[in-house]
Amino acid sequence: MPGRGHKPMIAAESGQTMNFRTIVIWISFGITASILALLWRAPLPGRADLVIGNGTDPGSLHPHRATGNPEGRIIRAIHEGLVLLDPETLDPMPGCAQSWQISADARRYQFQIQHGLRWSDGTPLDADDFVRSWLDLIDPIQGAPYGDLLESVTGARQWRNGTGMREQVKIQALDSTWLEIEFDHPVPWFLYLCAQTPLQPVHPDSDGRAGPGIATNGPWMLTRWSLRDRIRIETNPEYRGPSRPTLKSIDFLAAESANTQLNIFAAGLSDWTVRVPAAAIPILRSDPIWSPRWRADPYLGISFYRLNLERPPLDDPAVRRALSLSIDRQQLCRDVLGGDPEPAYGFVPWPSPAIERQQQKLIDRGIPSALTSGLPGYRAMVAIGSEYNGLRGVIPAHQVASEDWPRLGYDPRGARELLSEAGWRVPGSTEGREIPTLEILHPSGSTSSLVAQWLQLAWKRELGLDSTIQTLEWRSFLDVQRAVDYDISRSNWIADYPDPATFLTLFTSDSPNSRTGWSDSQYDQSVALALAEADPELRMQLWQRAEKILLERGPVLPLWSMTSGNLVSEDVTGFFANPLDQHDLRAIGRKSR
Repeated sequence: MPGRGHKPMIAAESGQTMNFRTIVIWISFGITASILALLWRAPLPGRADLVIGNGTDPGSLHPHRATGNPEGRIIRAIHEGLVLLDPETLDPMPGCAQSWQISADARRYQFQIQHGLRWSDGTPLDADDFVRSWLDLIDPIQGAPYGDLLESVTGARQWRNGTGMREQVKIQALDSTWLEIEFDHPVPWFLYLCAQTPLQPVHPDSDGRAGPGIATNGPWMLTRWSLRDRIRIETNPEYRGPSRPTLKSIDFLAAESANTQLNIFAAGLSDWTVRVPAAAIPILRSDPIWSPRWRADPYLGISFYRLNLERPPLDDPAVRRALSLSIDRQQLCRDVLGGDPEPAYGFVPWPSPAIERQQQKLIDRGIPSALTSGLPGYRAMVAIGSEYNGLRGVIPAHQVASEDWPRLGYDPRGARELLSEAGWRVPGSTEGREIPTLEILHPSGSTSSLVAQWLQLAWKRELGLDSTIQTLEWRSFLDVQRAVDYDISRSNWIADYPDPATFLTLFTSDSPNSRTGWSDSQYDQSVALALAEADPELRMQLWQRAEKILLERGPVLPLWSMTSGNLVSEDVTGFFANPLDQHDLRAIGRKSR
């Protein structure tokens, strides 16, 4: 039975009895021994050194196929890229590459591969493995979800649009230990990209598969994958990289329900869980027993809804703008999400002025700047509702006074006026066309469901709009969204690297990850100019222009700048706050076992 030797209640670990608020959590989420017993039917040969409540079942553990955080945590443990990120500062540090050279214009990168690297089957790994893996990622026939991540490589875009060839893509092995990449324009963030899931090397015999028995190159290898149960990884005896992990085995538990994840943690059956119910957050934050374990930190992620512009009336900019103006994001964050996330009035994550000043004080005291949730050098744009200081529409975030931040973006009266002017019927009027019923699609999970229900009520109250809600398990949800077979679809986007490009390249006309049917030539041009611009200040201005267009007429409804929420046992070491919410398992340890 997992958790053998662990006490049944968190409170007991600290020598205290459970107080009332802790009991409320157990009662309100209905934990029973029988439910926990049903979660794992197959016996295991003992508890893993670390047990992580990882959320939903992974869709795929192949680096080129994975799209979500549950997959990424596992893939970055069983694979190792050229570069690792420092678990506390996120500074790039050697992985499979022992060193690198970058040209002055950031258009050519050369990596020296560590000597003696091996795959878990004992075969050698060298520069050619990265060339093959990255070309497979780009390959338009392979259809990798994030194949566009390397479109800046010289020749890659031409190959993907049918006017070039694989052999013309400028990724090459100079010899077995040196890898060279050339880009069409400056890519100053490429080292960060090298640490991300899609750029991990793939074994030549994997044939698109991932699972036990498929060779990988990380400190651990996959030894068990039981659907709706757990994934176990164990140390890779062939690993020759720079890391020296202390954990011999790690379990990743699969449970889509945040309630279940919390109960598993409370029962001592996991050491770290990545999902909790929104309703529990106020208790986790304030309770003296739970609060030392609750880690809530801003990070570079945006939670939003996609709008399918191929389905009327969402092809009407007035309807899209009205949907956004009728959302009181401050109330949503406070009443539904427990008060931790920051309302988002733009698409590039940006803290409120008050939060920004607090974070600057931390930086001034020598606390690492990685704690901030803004992007270096970028002043994000925000969409406002009614006139603000003589301005309307989309303005730079730093122009908004701290005390005015909660009122941004909420203007239901203005929303109704927009609809009426566009010929749509609004509450209190008999004129105009009736907006057809819209469907809100979201993946299973208590928070997603609560947000959808809250928006359904808000749109009915403010706009008279009827909507239905469809819930799908994670894999089916992704299939439907990729097929653009929805009206309104729940989404998160988390930065791959600290630059606005990671967010704003998402909605270009040729982006496979747009999934909205939106195409805007001015937006595409602004993004292209920003990508090609070498001057940092001018480049950020071009990104501002692109974000302004996206907010004015694009296919997104920003909701909140995401806050990472992790419950971590006090026995776990090496867990640091960072704005990517990526916690390298190589650094994780235990105080006792």
